[in-house]
Amino acid sequence: MNKNFLPKVLLGGALLLLASCSGGGSTSTTLESAGTTIKIGGSSEVYEVLEILTEAYSAHVEGIKFEFLPPSQTDGGILGVKTEILDIGVVSRDLADDEREGALTTLPLVQVPLVLVAHESVTGVTNLSTEQVIAIYSGKITNWKDLGGPNANIVLLDLAEDENEKKVLRQAVLGEDLAITKTAIVFAEDDELLNTAAITDFSFAAIPFEDDLNELPVTTLSLDGIEPSTAKIQSGEYEMALSLGIVLPQKQSPEIKAFVEFVMSPEAQDLLREAEYVVAGAKS
Repeated sequence: MNKNFLPKVLLGGALLLLASCSGGGSTSTTLESAGTTIKIGGSSEVYEVLEILTEAYSAHVEGIKFEFLPPSQTDGGILGVKTEILDIGVVSRDLADDEREGALTTLPLVQVPLVLVAHESVTGVTNLSTEQVIAIYSGKITNWKDLGGPNANIVLLDLAEDENEKKVLRQAVLGEDLAITKTAIVFAEDDELLNTAAITDFSFAAIPFEDDLNELPVTTLSLDGIEPSTAKIQSGEYEMALSLGIVLPQKQSPEIKAFVEFVMSPEAQDLLREAEYVVAGAKS
């Protein structure tokens, strides 16, 4: 999930984690640390964001190292912090109430839009209503001609129910109780789904935005006439988005506090802008 076309929205300053901050100043002054290693783990979808921030921070701080454990899932990031295996857990969804137990502090970082795509063989369709999307997933609409497209069966590519993307799709569009048509082809990973969408005529899917969409033979569709643009995501009009962030122990070491302060700083936000991320509330 990199750059171009659609933004990821940085939720800068969503939580004030530190008792005192630098007043929004730059962290460009080199700091010193006594050989501290900060262990990071959890959802792989957030690693790229953390890598941008940790690389920049390491340039300012002598003697500090960041160790990225093999990526797992949001559950692993939460459990890792609770059991003190991790100093920072990375998560690709909002935490449930019971997951917040154990004195965890959460900090949202970015939002990645979930977009509706159709293979380029589907002509004449650029927008779908919520009702039409529900009808596709339930199996009530099975042919593109009923949506203004070609006379061809819809190949529905779907994600497993335990995937965060599917949970977002249900919350924003499908509803929790909709029975998915048995003709849907279900994938465990969004990368596999995207690759299949790119080579399958008349396919349809909901997937997280990533760079590859600009180069693949798929068309991004609007939903209820709303395109997943920067302004629409920032305003909340476009609701399908994955919330990516970090979880931390409520009691943080000075090294962790200093890094979090950097993450919340204008300098870090500028770095994310350069990487095609957009600070929430910024004018597009």
